[in-house]
Amino acid sequence: MTAVRRGIPIFLFGDYDVDGLTSTALMFKLLRRLGAKRVYPLVPERSEGYGLLPPFVEKFYRFAAEGLIIALDNGTKEVETVKFAQRLGLDVVIFDHHTPGEEIPPCPVVNPKISSHSPEFLKDLSTVGLVYLFAKYLERLEIVEADPLWADLAALGTVADVSPLSPLNARLVKRGLFFLNRGESSSLGLEILLKNLRLEDLNENDIAFRLAPRLNAFGRMERARRGLKFLITQNGEEAQKLFREMEELNTRRRELTERFTREVIRYYEKNPSKALIYVGKIPKGILGIVACRATSLLGVPSVIFSTDGKTAVGSSRAPEGINIVKILEKISPLMERWGGHSQAAGLSLKHEKLALFKQVFLKEMEGYSLSTPTLEVDFPLSPKRLRENSRLREDIERLQPFGAGNPYPRFVFEDKLTDFRRNRYGFVLYFERNGRLFMNATARDKNIPQHLKGKRLRVVYSVDNPKRLELTVEDFTVI
Repeated sequence: MTAVRRGIPIFLFGDYDVDGLTSTALMFKLLRRLGAKRVYPLVPERSEGYGLLPPFVEKFYRFAAEGLIIALDNGTKEVETVKFAQRLGLDVVIFDHHTPGEEIPPCPVVNPKISSHSPEFLKDLSTVGLVYLFAKYLERLEIVEADPLWADLAALGTVADVSPLSPLNARLVKRGLFFLNRGESSSLGLEILLKNLRLEDLNENDIAFRLAPRLNAFGRMERARRGLKFLITQNGEEAQKLFREMEELNTRRRELTERFTREVIRYYEKNPSKALIYVGKIPKGILGIVACRATSLLGVPSVIFSTDGKTAVGSSRAPEGINIVKILEKISPLMERWGGHSQAAGLSLKHEKLALFKQVFLKEMEGYSLSTPTLEVDFPLSPKRLRENSRLREDIERLQPFGAGNPYPRFVFEDKLTDFRRNRYGFVLYFERNGRLFMNATARDKNIPQHLKGKRLRVVYSVDNPKRLELTVEDFTVI
């Protein structure tokens, strides 16, 4: 507030993912509403690295010797960089939700995870959720009138960051979906996106698989700053142009993801082991998606590296029951930087250490037993009964939003498979009594054997959207 009153430059430094983009956009809107005239939002590209690094602080200092840096979705571990900024005469405030290190930066840090006394539901917040609550707090103090439409950014960032949908996050997502379903948004770019997708009865599944991937495409394809502009521009012509650019980037991102996922799976089939470690010239922006898909398909930990011959940057994923962070912690001397949580982590190391890393990682994996992945089913329920029972669908709707911490309802039924056909995203399966269901299968070479036609199957499916009755087959077995 002092920076706003004095009119000094305020630099917003976010992250290239959806939580980083939405929290930066929301803070920008809040500061402008507070009357700040000199607000300069910036997010890094993936190639520039993650977090508030010294080169960015130097850039801000060259622009203005006096100013305030607000780090969003990063900064909790950047202790030395904060001290460096303060030596230059810049103030720093941090809004973040990442796990802190041993030392907390010597500046105001808005992060529930730095205190053991914070209630768990606050620790579940994404950064955009923290910024939204900050805006509501200022409104309670009668400092500013918060725009109700800002809830759309909070919902988008919360779902995209796979934050647990505990009660507070669930309320944020529901509130944001309320406006999005009316075609209203705090962002002109998002309004254009919603009009073009023409979605009815929008839910959290649509955010996770239709809205967030498109916005994430900017950062994955080294255009994160264009993604930030898409969220904050008030120019209709510019928003339309950025929307078209986003669609092109997302199409390219999908093509690259499918291509490299197939390549990685083929490599593992020729070199089976208790973990997949793959090194190739994969765009850094899709490393996490490829690792996630590989682990999902193979049931083993995956570490996917992209290297330029000097530094190898990697993304890792682990199946349920294996803590990837504990494995990386044991071999941390081999790495330059690393961090993450139990099922997903990022890392980087010198190219010449790749062979040793693979050897040591696989040795660590010898102490783990890999079990066949299982699906937890809620109870038997046929799609036919679900379609015919409106009260049952209403009961399921009351459990929304679904996602991390509140999984989609999963049911099982038995029926004869009469036919199936391939489409762009997977298969459409036709059953004797239960009609048509969809099965996702992005890998082009994946297929269903023809001899299954006429066979009786036990099928597990999830309810992705009870209003639109979107039912997705997750697995099946011949009875």
